[in-house]
Amino acid sequence: MRKWLPLGLFLILASLGFADSCATPPVPVPRPTPQAIEFYKSGNILWIVQNLWELAVPALILFTGFSAKIRRFCDGITKIWFWNTFFFVLFFLIIAAILTLPLDYYSGFLRPHAYGMSNQTLGRWVNHYLIGTGISTLIGIIIAWILYAIIRRSPRRWWLYVGILTFPLIVFMVIVQPIWIAPLFNKFGPMKDKELEQKILILASRAGIEGSRVYEVDKSADTNQINAYVTGIGVTKRIVIWDTAIKNFSEDELLFVMGHEMGHYVLHHMWWGLLVYTLISIVTLFLIYLVGGWCIRRWQGRFGFSEMSNIASLPLIFLLYGIFSILLAPAGNIFSQRIEHNADTFGLELTHLNHAAGTGFVKLQMNNLGYPWPGELYMLFRASHPSIGARITYFNTYAPYCHGEPLKYERFFKPHVSQGP
Repeated sequence: MRKWLPLGLFLILASLGFADSCATPPVPVPRPTPQAIEFYKSGNILWIVQNLWELAVPALILFTGFSAKIRRFCDGITKIWFWNTFFFVLFFLIIAAILTLPLDYYSGFLRPHAYGMSNQTLGRWVNHYLIGTGISTLIGIIIAWILYAIIRRSPRRWWLYVGILTFPLIVFMVIVQPIWIAPLFNKFGPMKDKELEQKILILASRAGIEGSRVYEVDKSADTNQINAYVTGIGVTKRIVIWDTAIKNFSEDELLFVMGHEMGHYVLHHMWWGLLVYTLISIVTLFLIYLVGGWCIRRWQGRFGFSEMSNIASLPLIFLLYGIFSILLAPAGNIFSQRIEHNADTFGLELTHLNHAAGTGFVKLQMNNLGYPWPGELYMLFRASHPSIGARITYFNTYAPYCHGEPLKYERFFKPHVSQGP
């Protein structure tokens, strides 16, 4: 017995363009343009330079004894631990921001403009940079208070307690980011195209996402790149579409992207991600505990401190965290690539828009100067998503609904299909 869609649902899906996917030809993976090849290769070099520099800055501050000097300077300001920690973290992060500013300016402003990927004025970039640096500094101070309070209380188990706290801290950021942080950088408002908004809401309802709100964000003020996402928890839950996506994508292409993002939400990928990254955080902090203790015993004369509980150890924690984050990056990337693949499957099964998914990712590749088949090292250490070439190929081949085969995520879709002859 084959399952058939109810007539009313079929007509709705047909009006959205979901009923003709089985008759469309496959979408070829385009060759990367010479500019895209250059962007890919120079991006790999930039990634290496940025990582080395981000390790060099705390190493320089640490091994020159400058960290201990900052601590003594802060001791001269106040002996109260709370404020002493505040001033040390503030000074350290400001110094680190100044030392990394040239690379940030190149990667965030000069390079995107050189490749025609940015619309941002220098003034707007500076404004965003200062806001972002201010927010990250405030968050860094709060985390340092928590971190060193726990280290002082539990010198042997601090890595476990701080690692576990990663979970609620990220949950808090996911809740506040959509309503407090994101609007500091761009304007979020209701969608201008109400007909498209209604189709997205119908799609969300069929995916089991009720009470959704759709926001359009003016990313064209900053970039020519394309994106859309579902974010927030509870009352902050929302669907966000960049205006660049609305401008460049066809309706069907945009609806598939929305189906993909809804898949993340319905399949609880955020919660699975929180769990995985909490475990990675615990492992990372444990390695910092082990190697950091050895480093202090080996170079305490050069460092100017003898215990991890000394706030002057912060550059050491930054240095080791950077090293182990690179080494453990493949674990996080492999997990992320897997859930992105699952979201692609969900989006296809929800919309049946294989051809639109393929043409949309061709546009994504061309617009974002994507490289469709990056190397294995890139995929392990840099890629949080499957390659564009692999995704377009998958869109061309995965269509169980065209052959009467069961769907992997059918149980999530509403209304449920009915049995027919």
